[in-house]
Amino acid sequence: MKDIGIVANLEKPGASEAARDIAVRLRRAGARVKFEQELSQQHFPGEETWRLGEADGPEGLVVLGGDGTLISAFRRQGGHTVPMLGVNLGGLGFLTGIGLEQVPAALDDLLAGRMVVRRVHTLSSSCWRARRRVFSGCAVNDAVIGRGGMARVIRMEASLDGEYLTTYNADGLIVATPTGSTAYSLSAGGPVLSPGLPAFLINPICPHSLANRPLVIPIACSLSVVLRCPPRGTFLTLDGQVGFPLEAEDEIRLARGRRPLELLVPEEKSYYLVLRQKLGWGGTSLGGDWSGETL
Repeated sequence: MKDIGIVANLEKPGASEAARDIAVRLRRAGARVKFEQELSQQHFPGEETWRLGEADGPEGLVVLGGDGTLISAFRRQGGHTVPMLGVNLGGLGFLTGIGLEQVPAALDDLLAGRMVVRRVHTLSSSCWRARRRVFSGCAVNDAVIGRGGMARVIRMEASLDGEYLTTYNADGLIVATPTGSTAYSLSAGGPVLSPGLPAFLINPICPHSLANRPLVIPIACSLSVVLRCPPRGTFLTLDGQVGFPLEAEDEIRLARGRRPLELLVPEEKSYYLVLRQKLGWGGTSLGGDWSGETL
């Protein structure tokens, strides 16, 4: 891979400096480097640039920021899927699994073709109102039906492949991909799913029935959720980045997305190692290994 684009979250401290260092390393190794348009305009005027979503863009991306930055870059690609190497600039990132100290080795692997492309399942979401589709979008982590400040439950009638499943009376509903199982759903008491698992997770938020528990469904299933008398301020939100206001009798349809997210990861990188490091499993703490000290 010799044609590489750089995307950065400019709100992260040190993002532009890290982008400059990465560009220098890549060019020294003979790679062609382009800066995403906003990054170029603010910090690298005169450099070769491109806009996310253009058909003739780079063949791979280095994305500097956090998981939200990487998901935003994927969404802005439109119909052009480009493999991405996520570099974490702080915070709890699962998609951006490379720390700044690991960047030199990761770039060497990238240029030498030693990276593995891991395809991540996505979630297609649409809202139908009076038999018309009024919204559609794609989520990497999750689609959430939730309300604003009003302390009222939402009544949601769910069906799988046309068969009635249950009616949720809850503060909201999370439908998560395996990748998104470590995001909002995990905070709401949901299980962690292996990223390659061909499944989705349905997780009610604070259900008003002990019988309503998180449910794992096959990825081939189509889920329909019809809203019955939702409170004002109820939204469908994708990855916490895109929101659409919902009304009574709206039907939310969710299914496997047609376009997967493609992550570039080192060959030896283990997902379960990332879990241990990020979640502090087995005597490890966030960002480091257990040293034997009491935590």
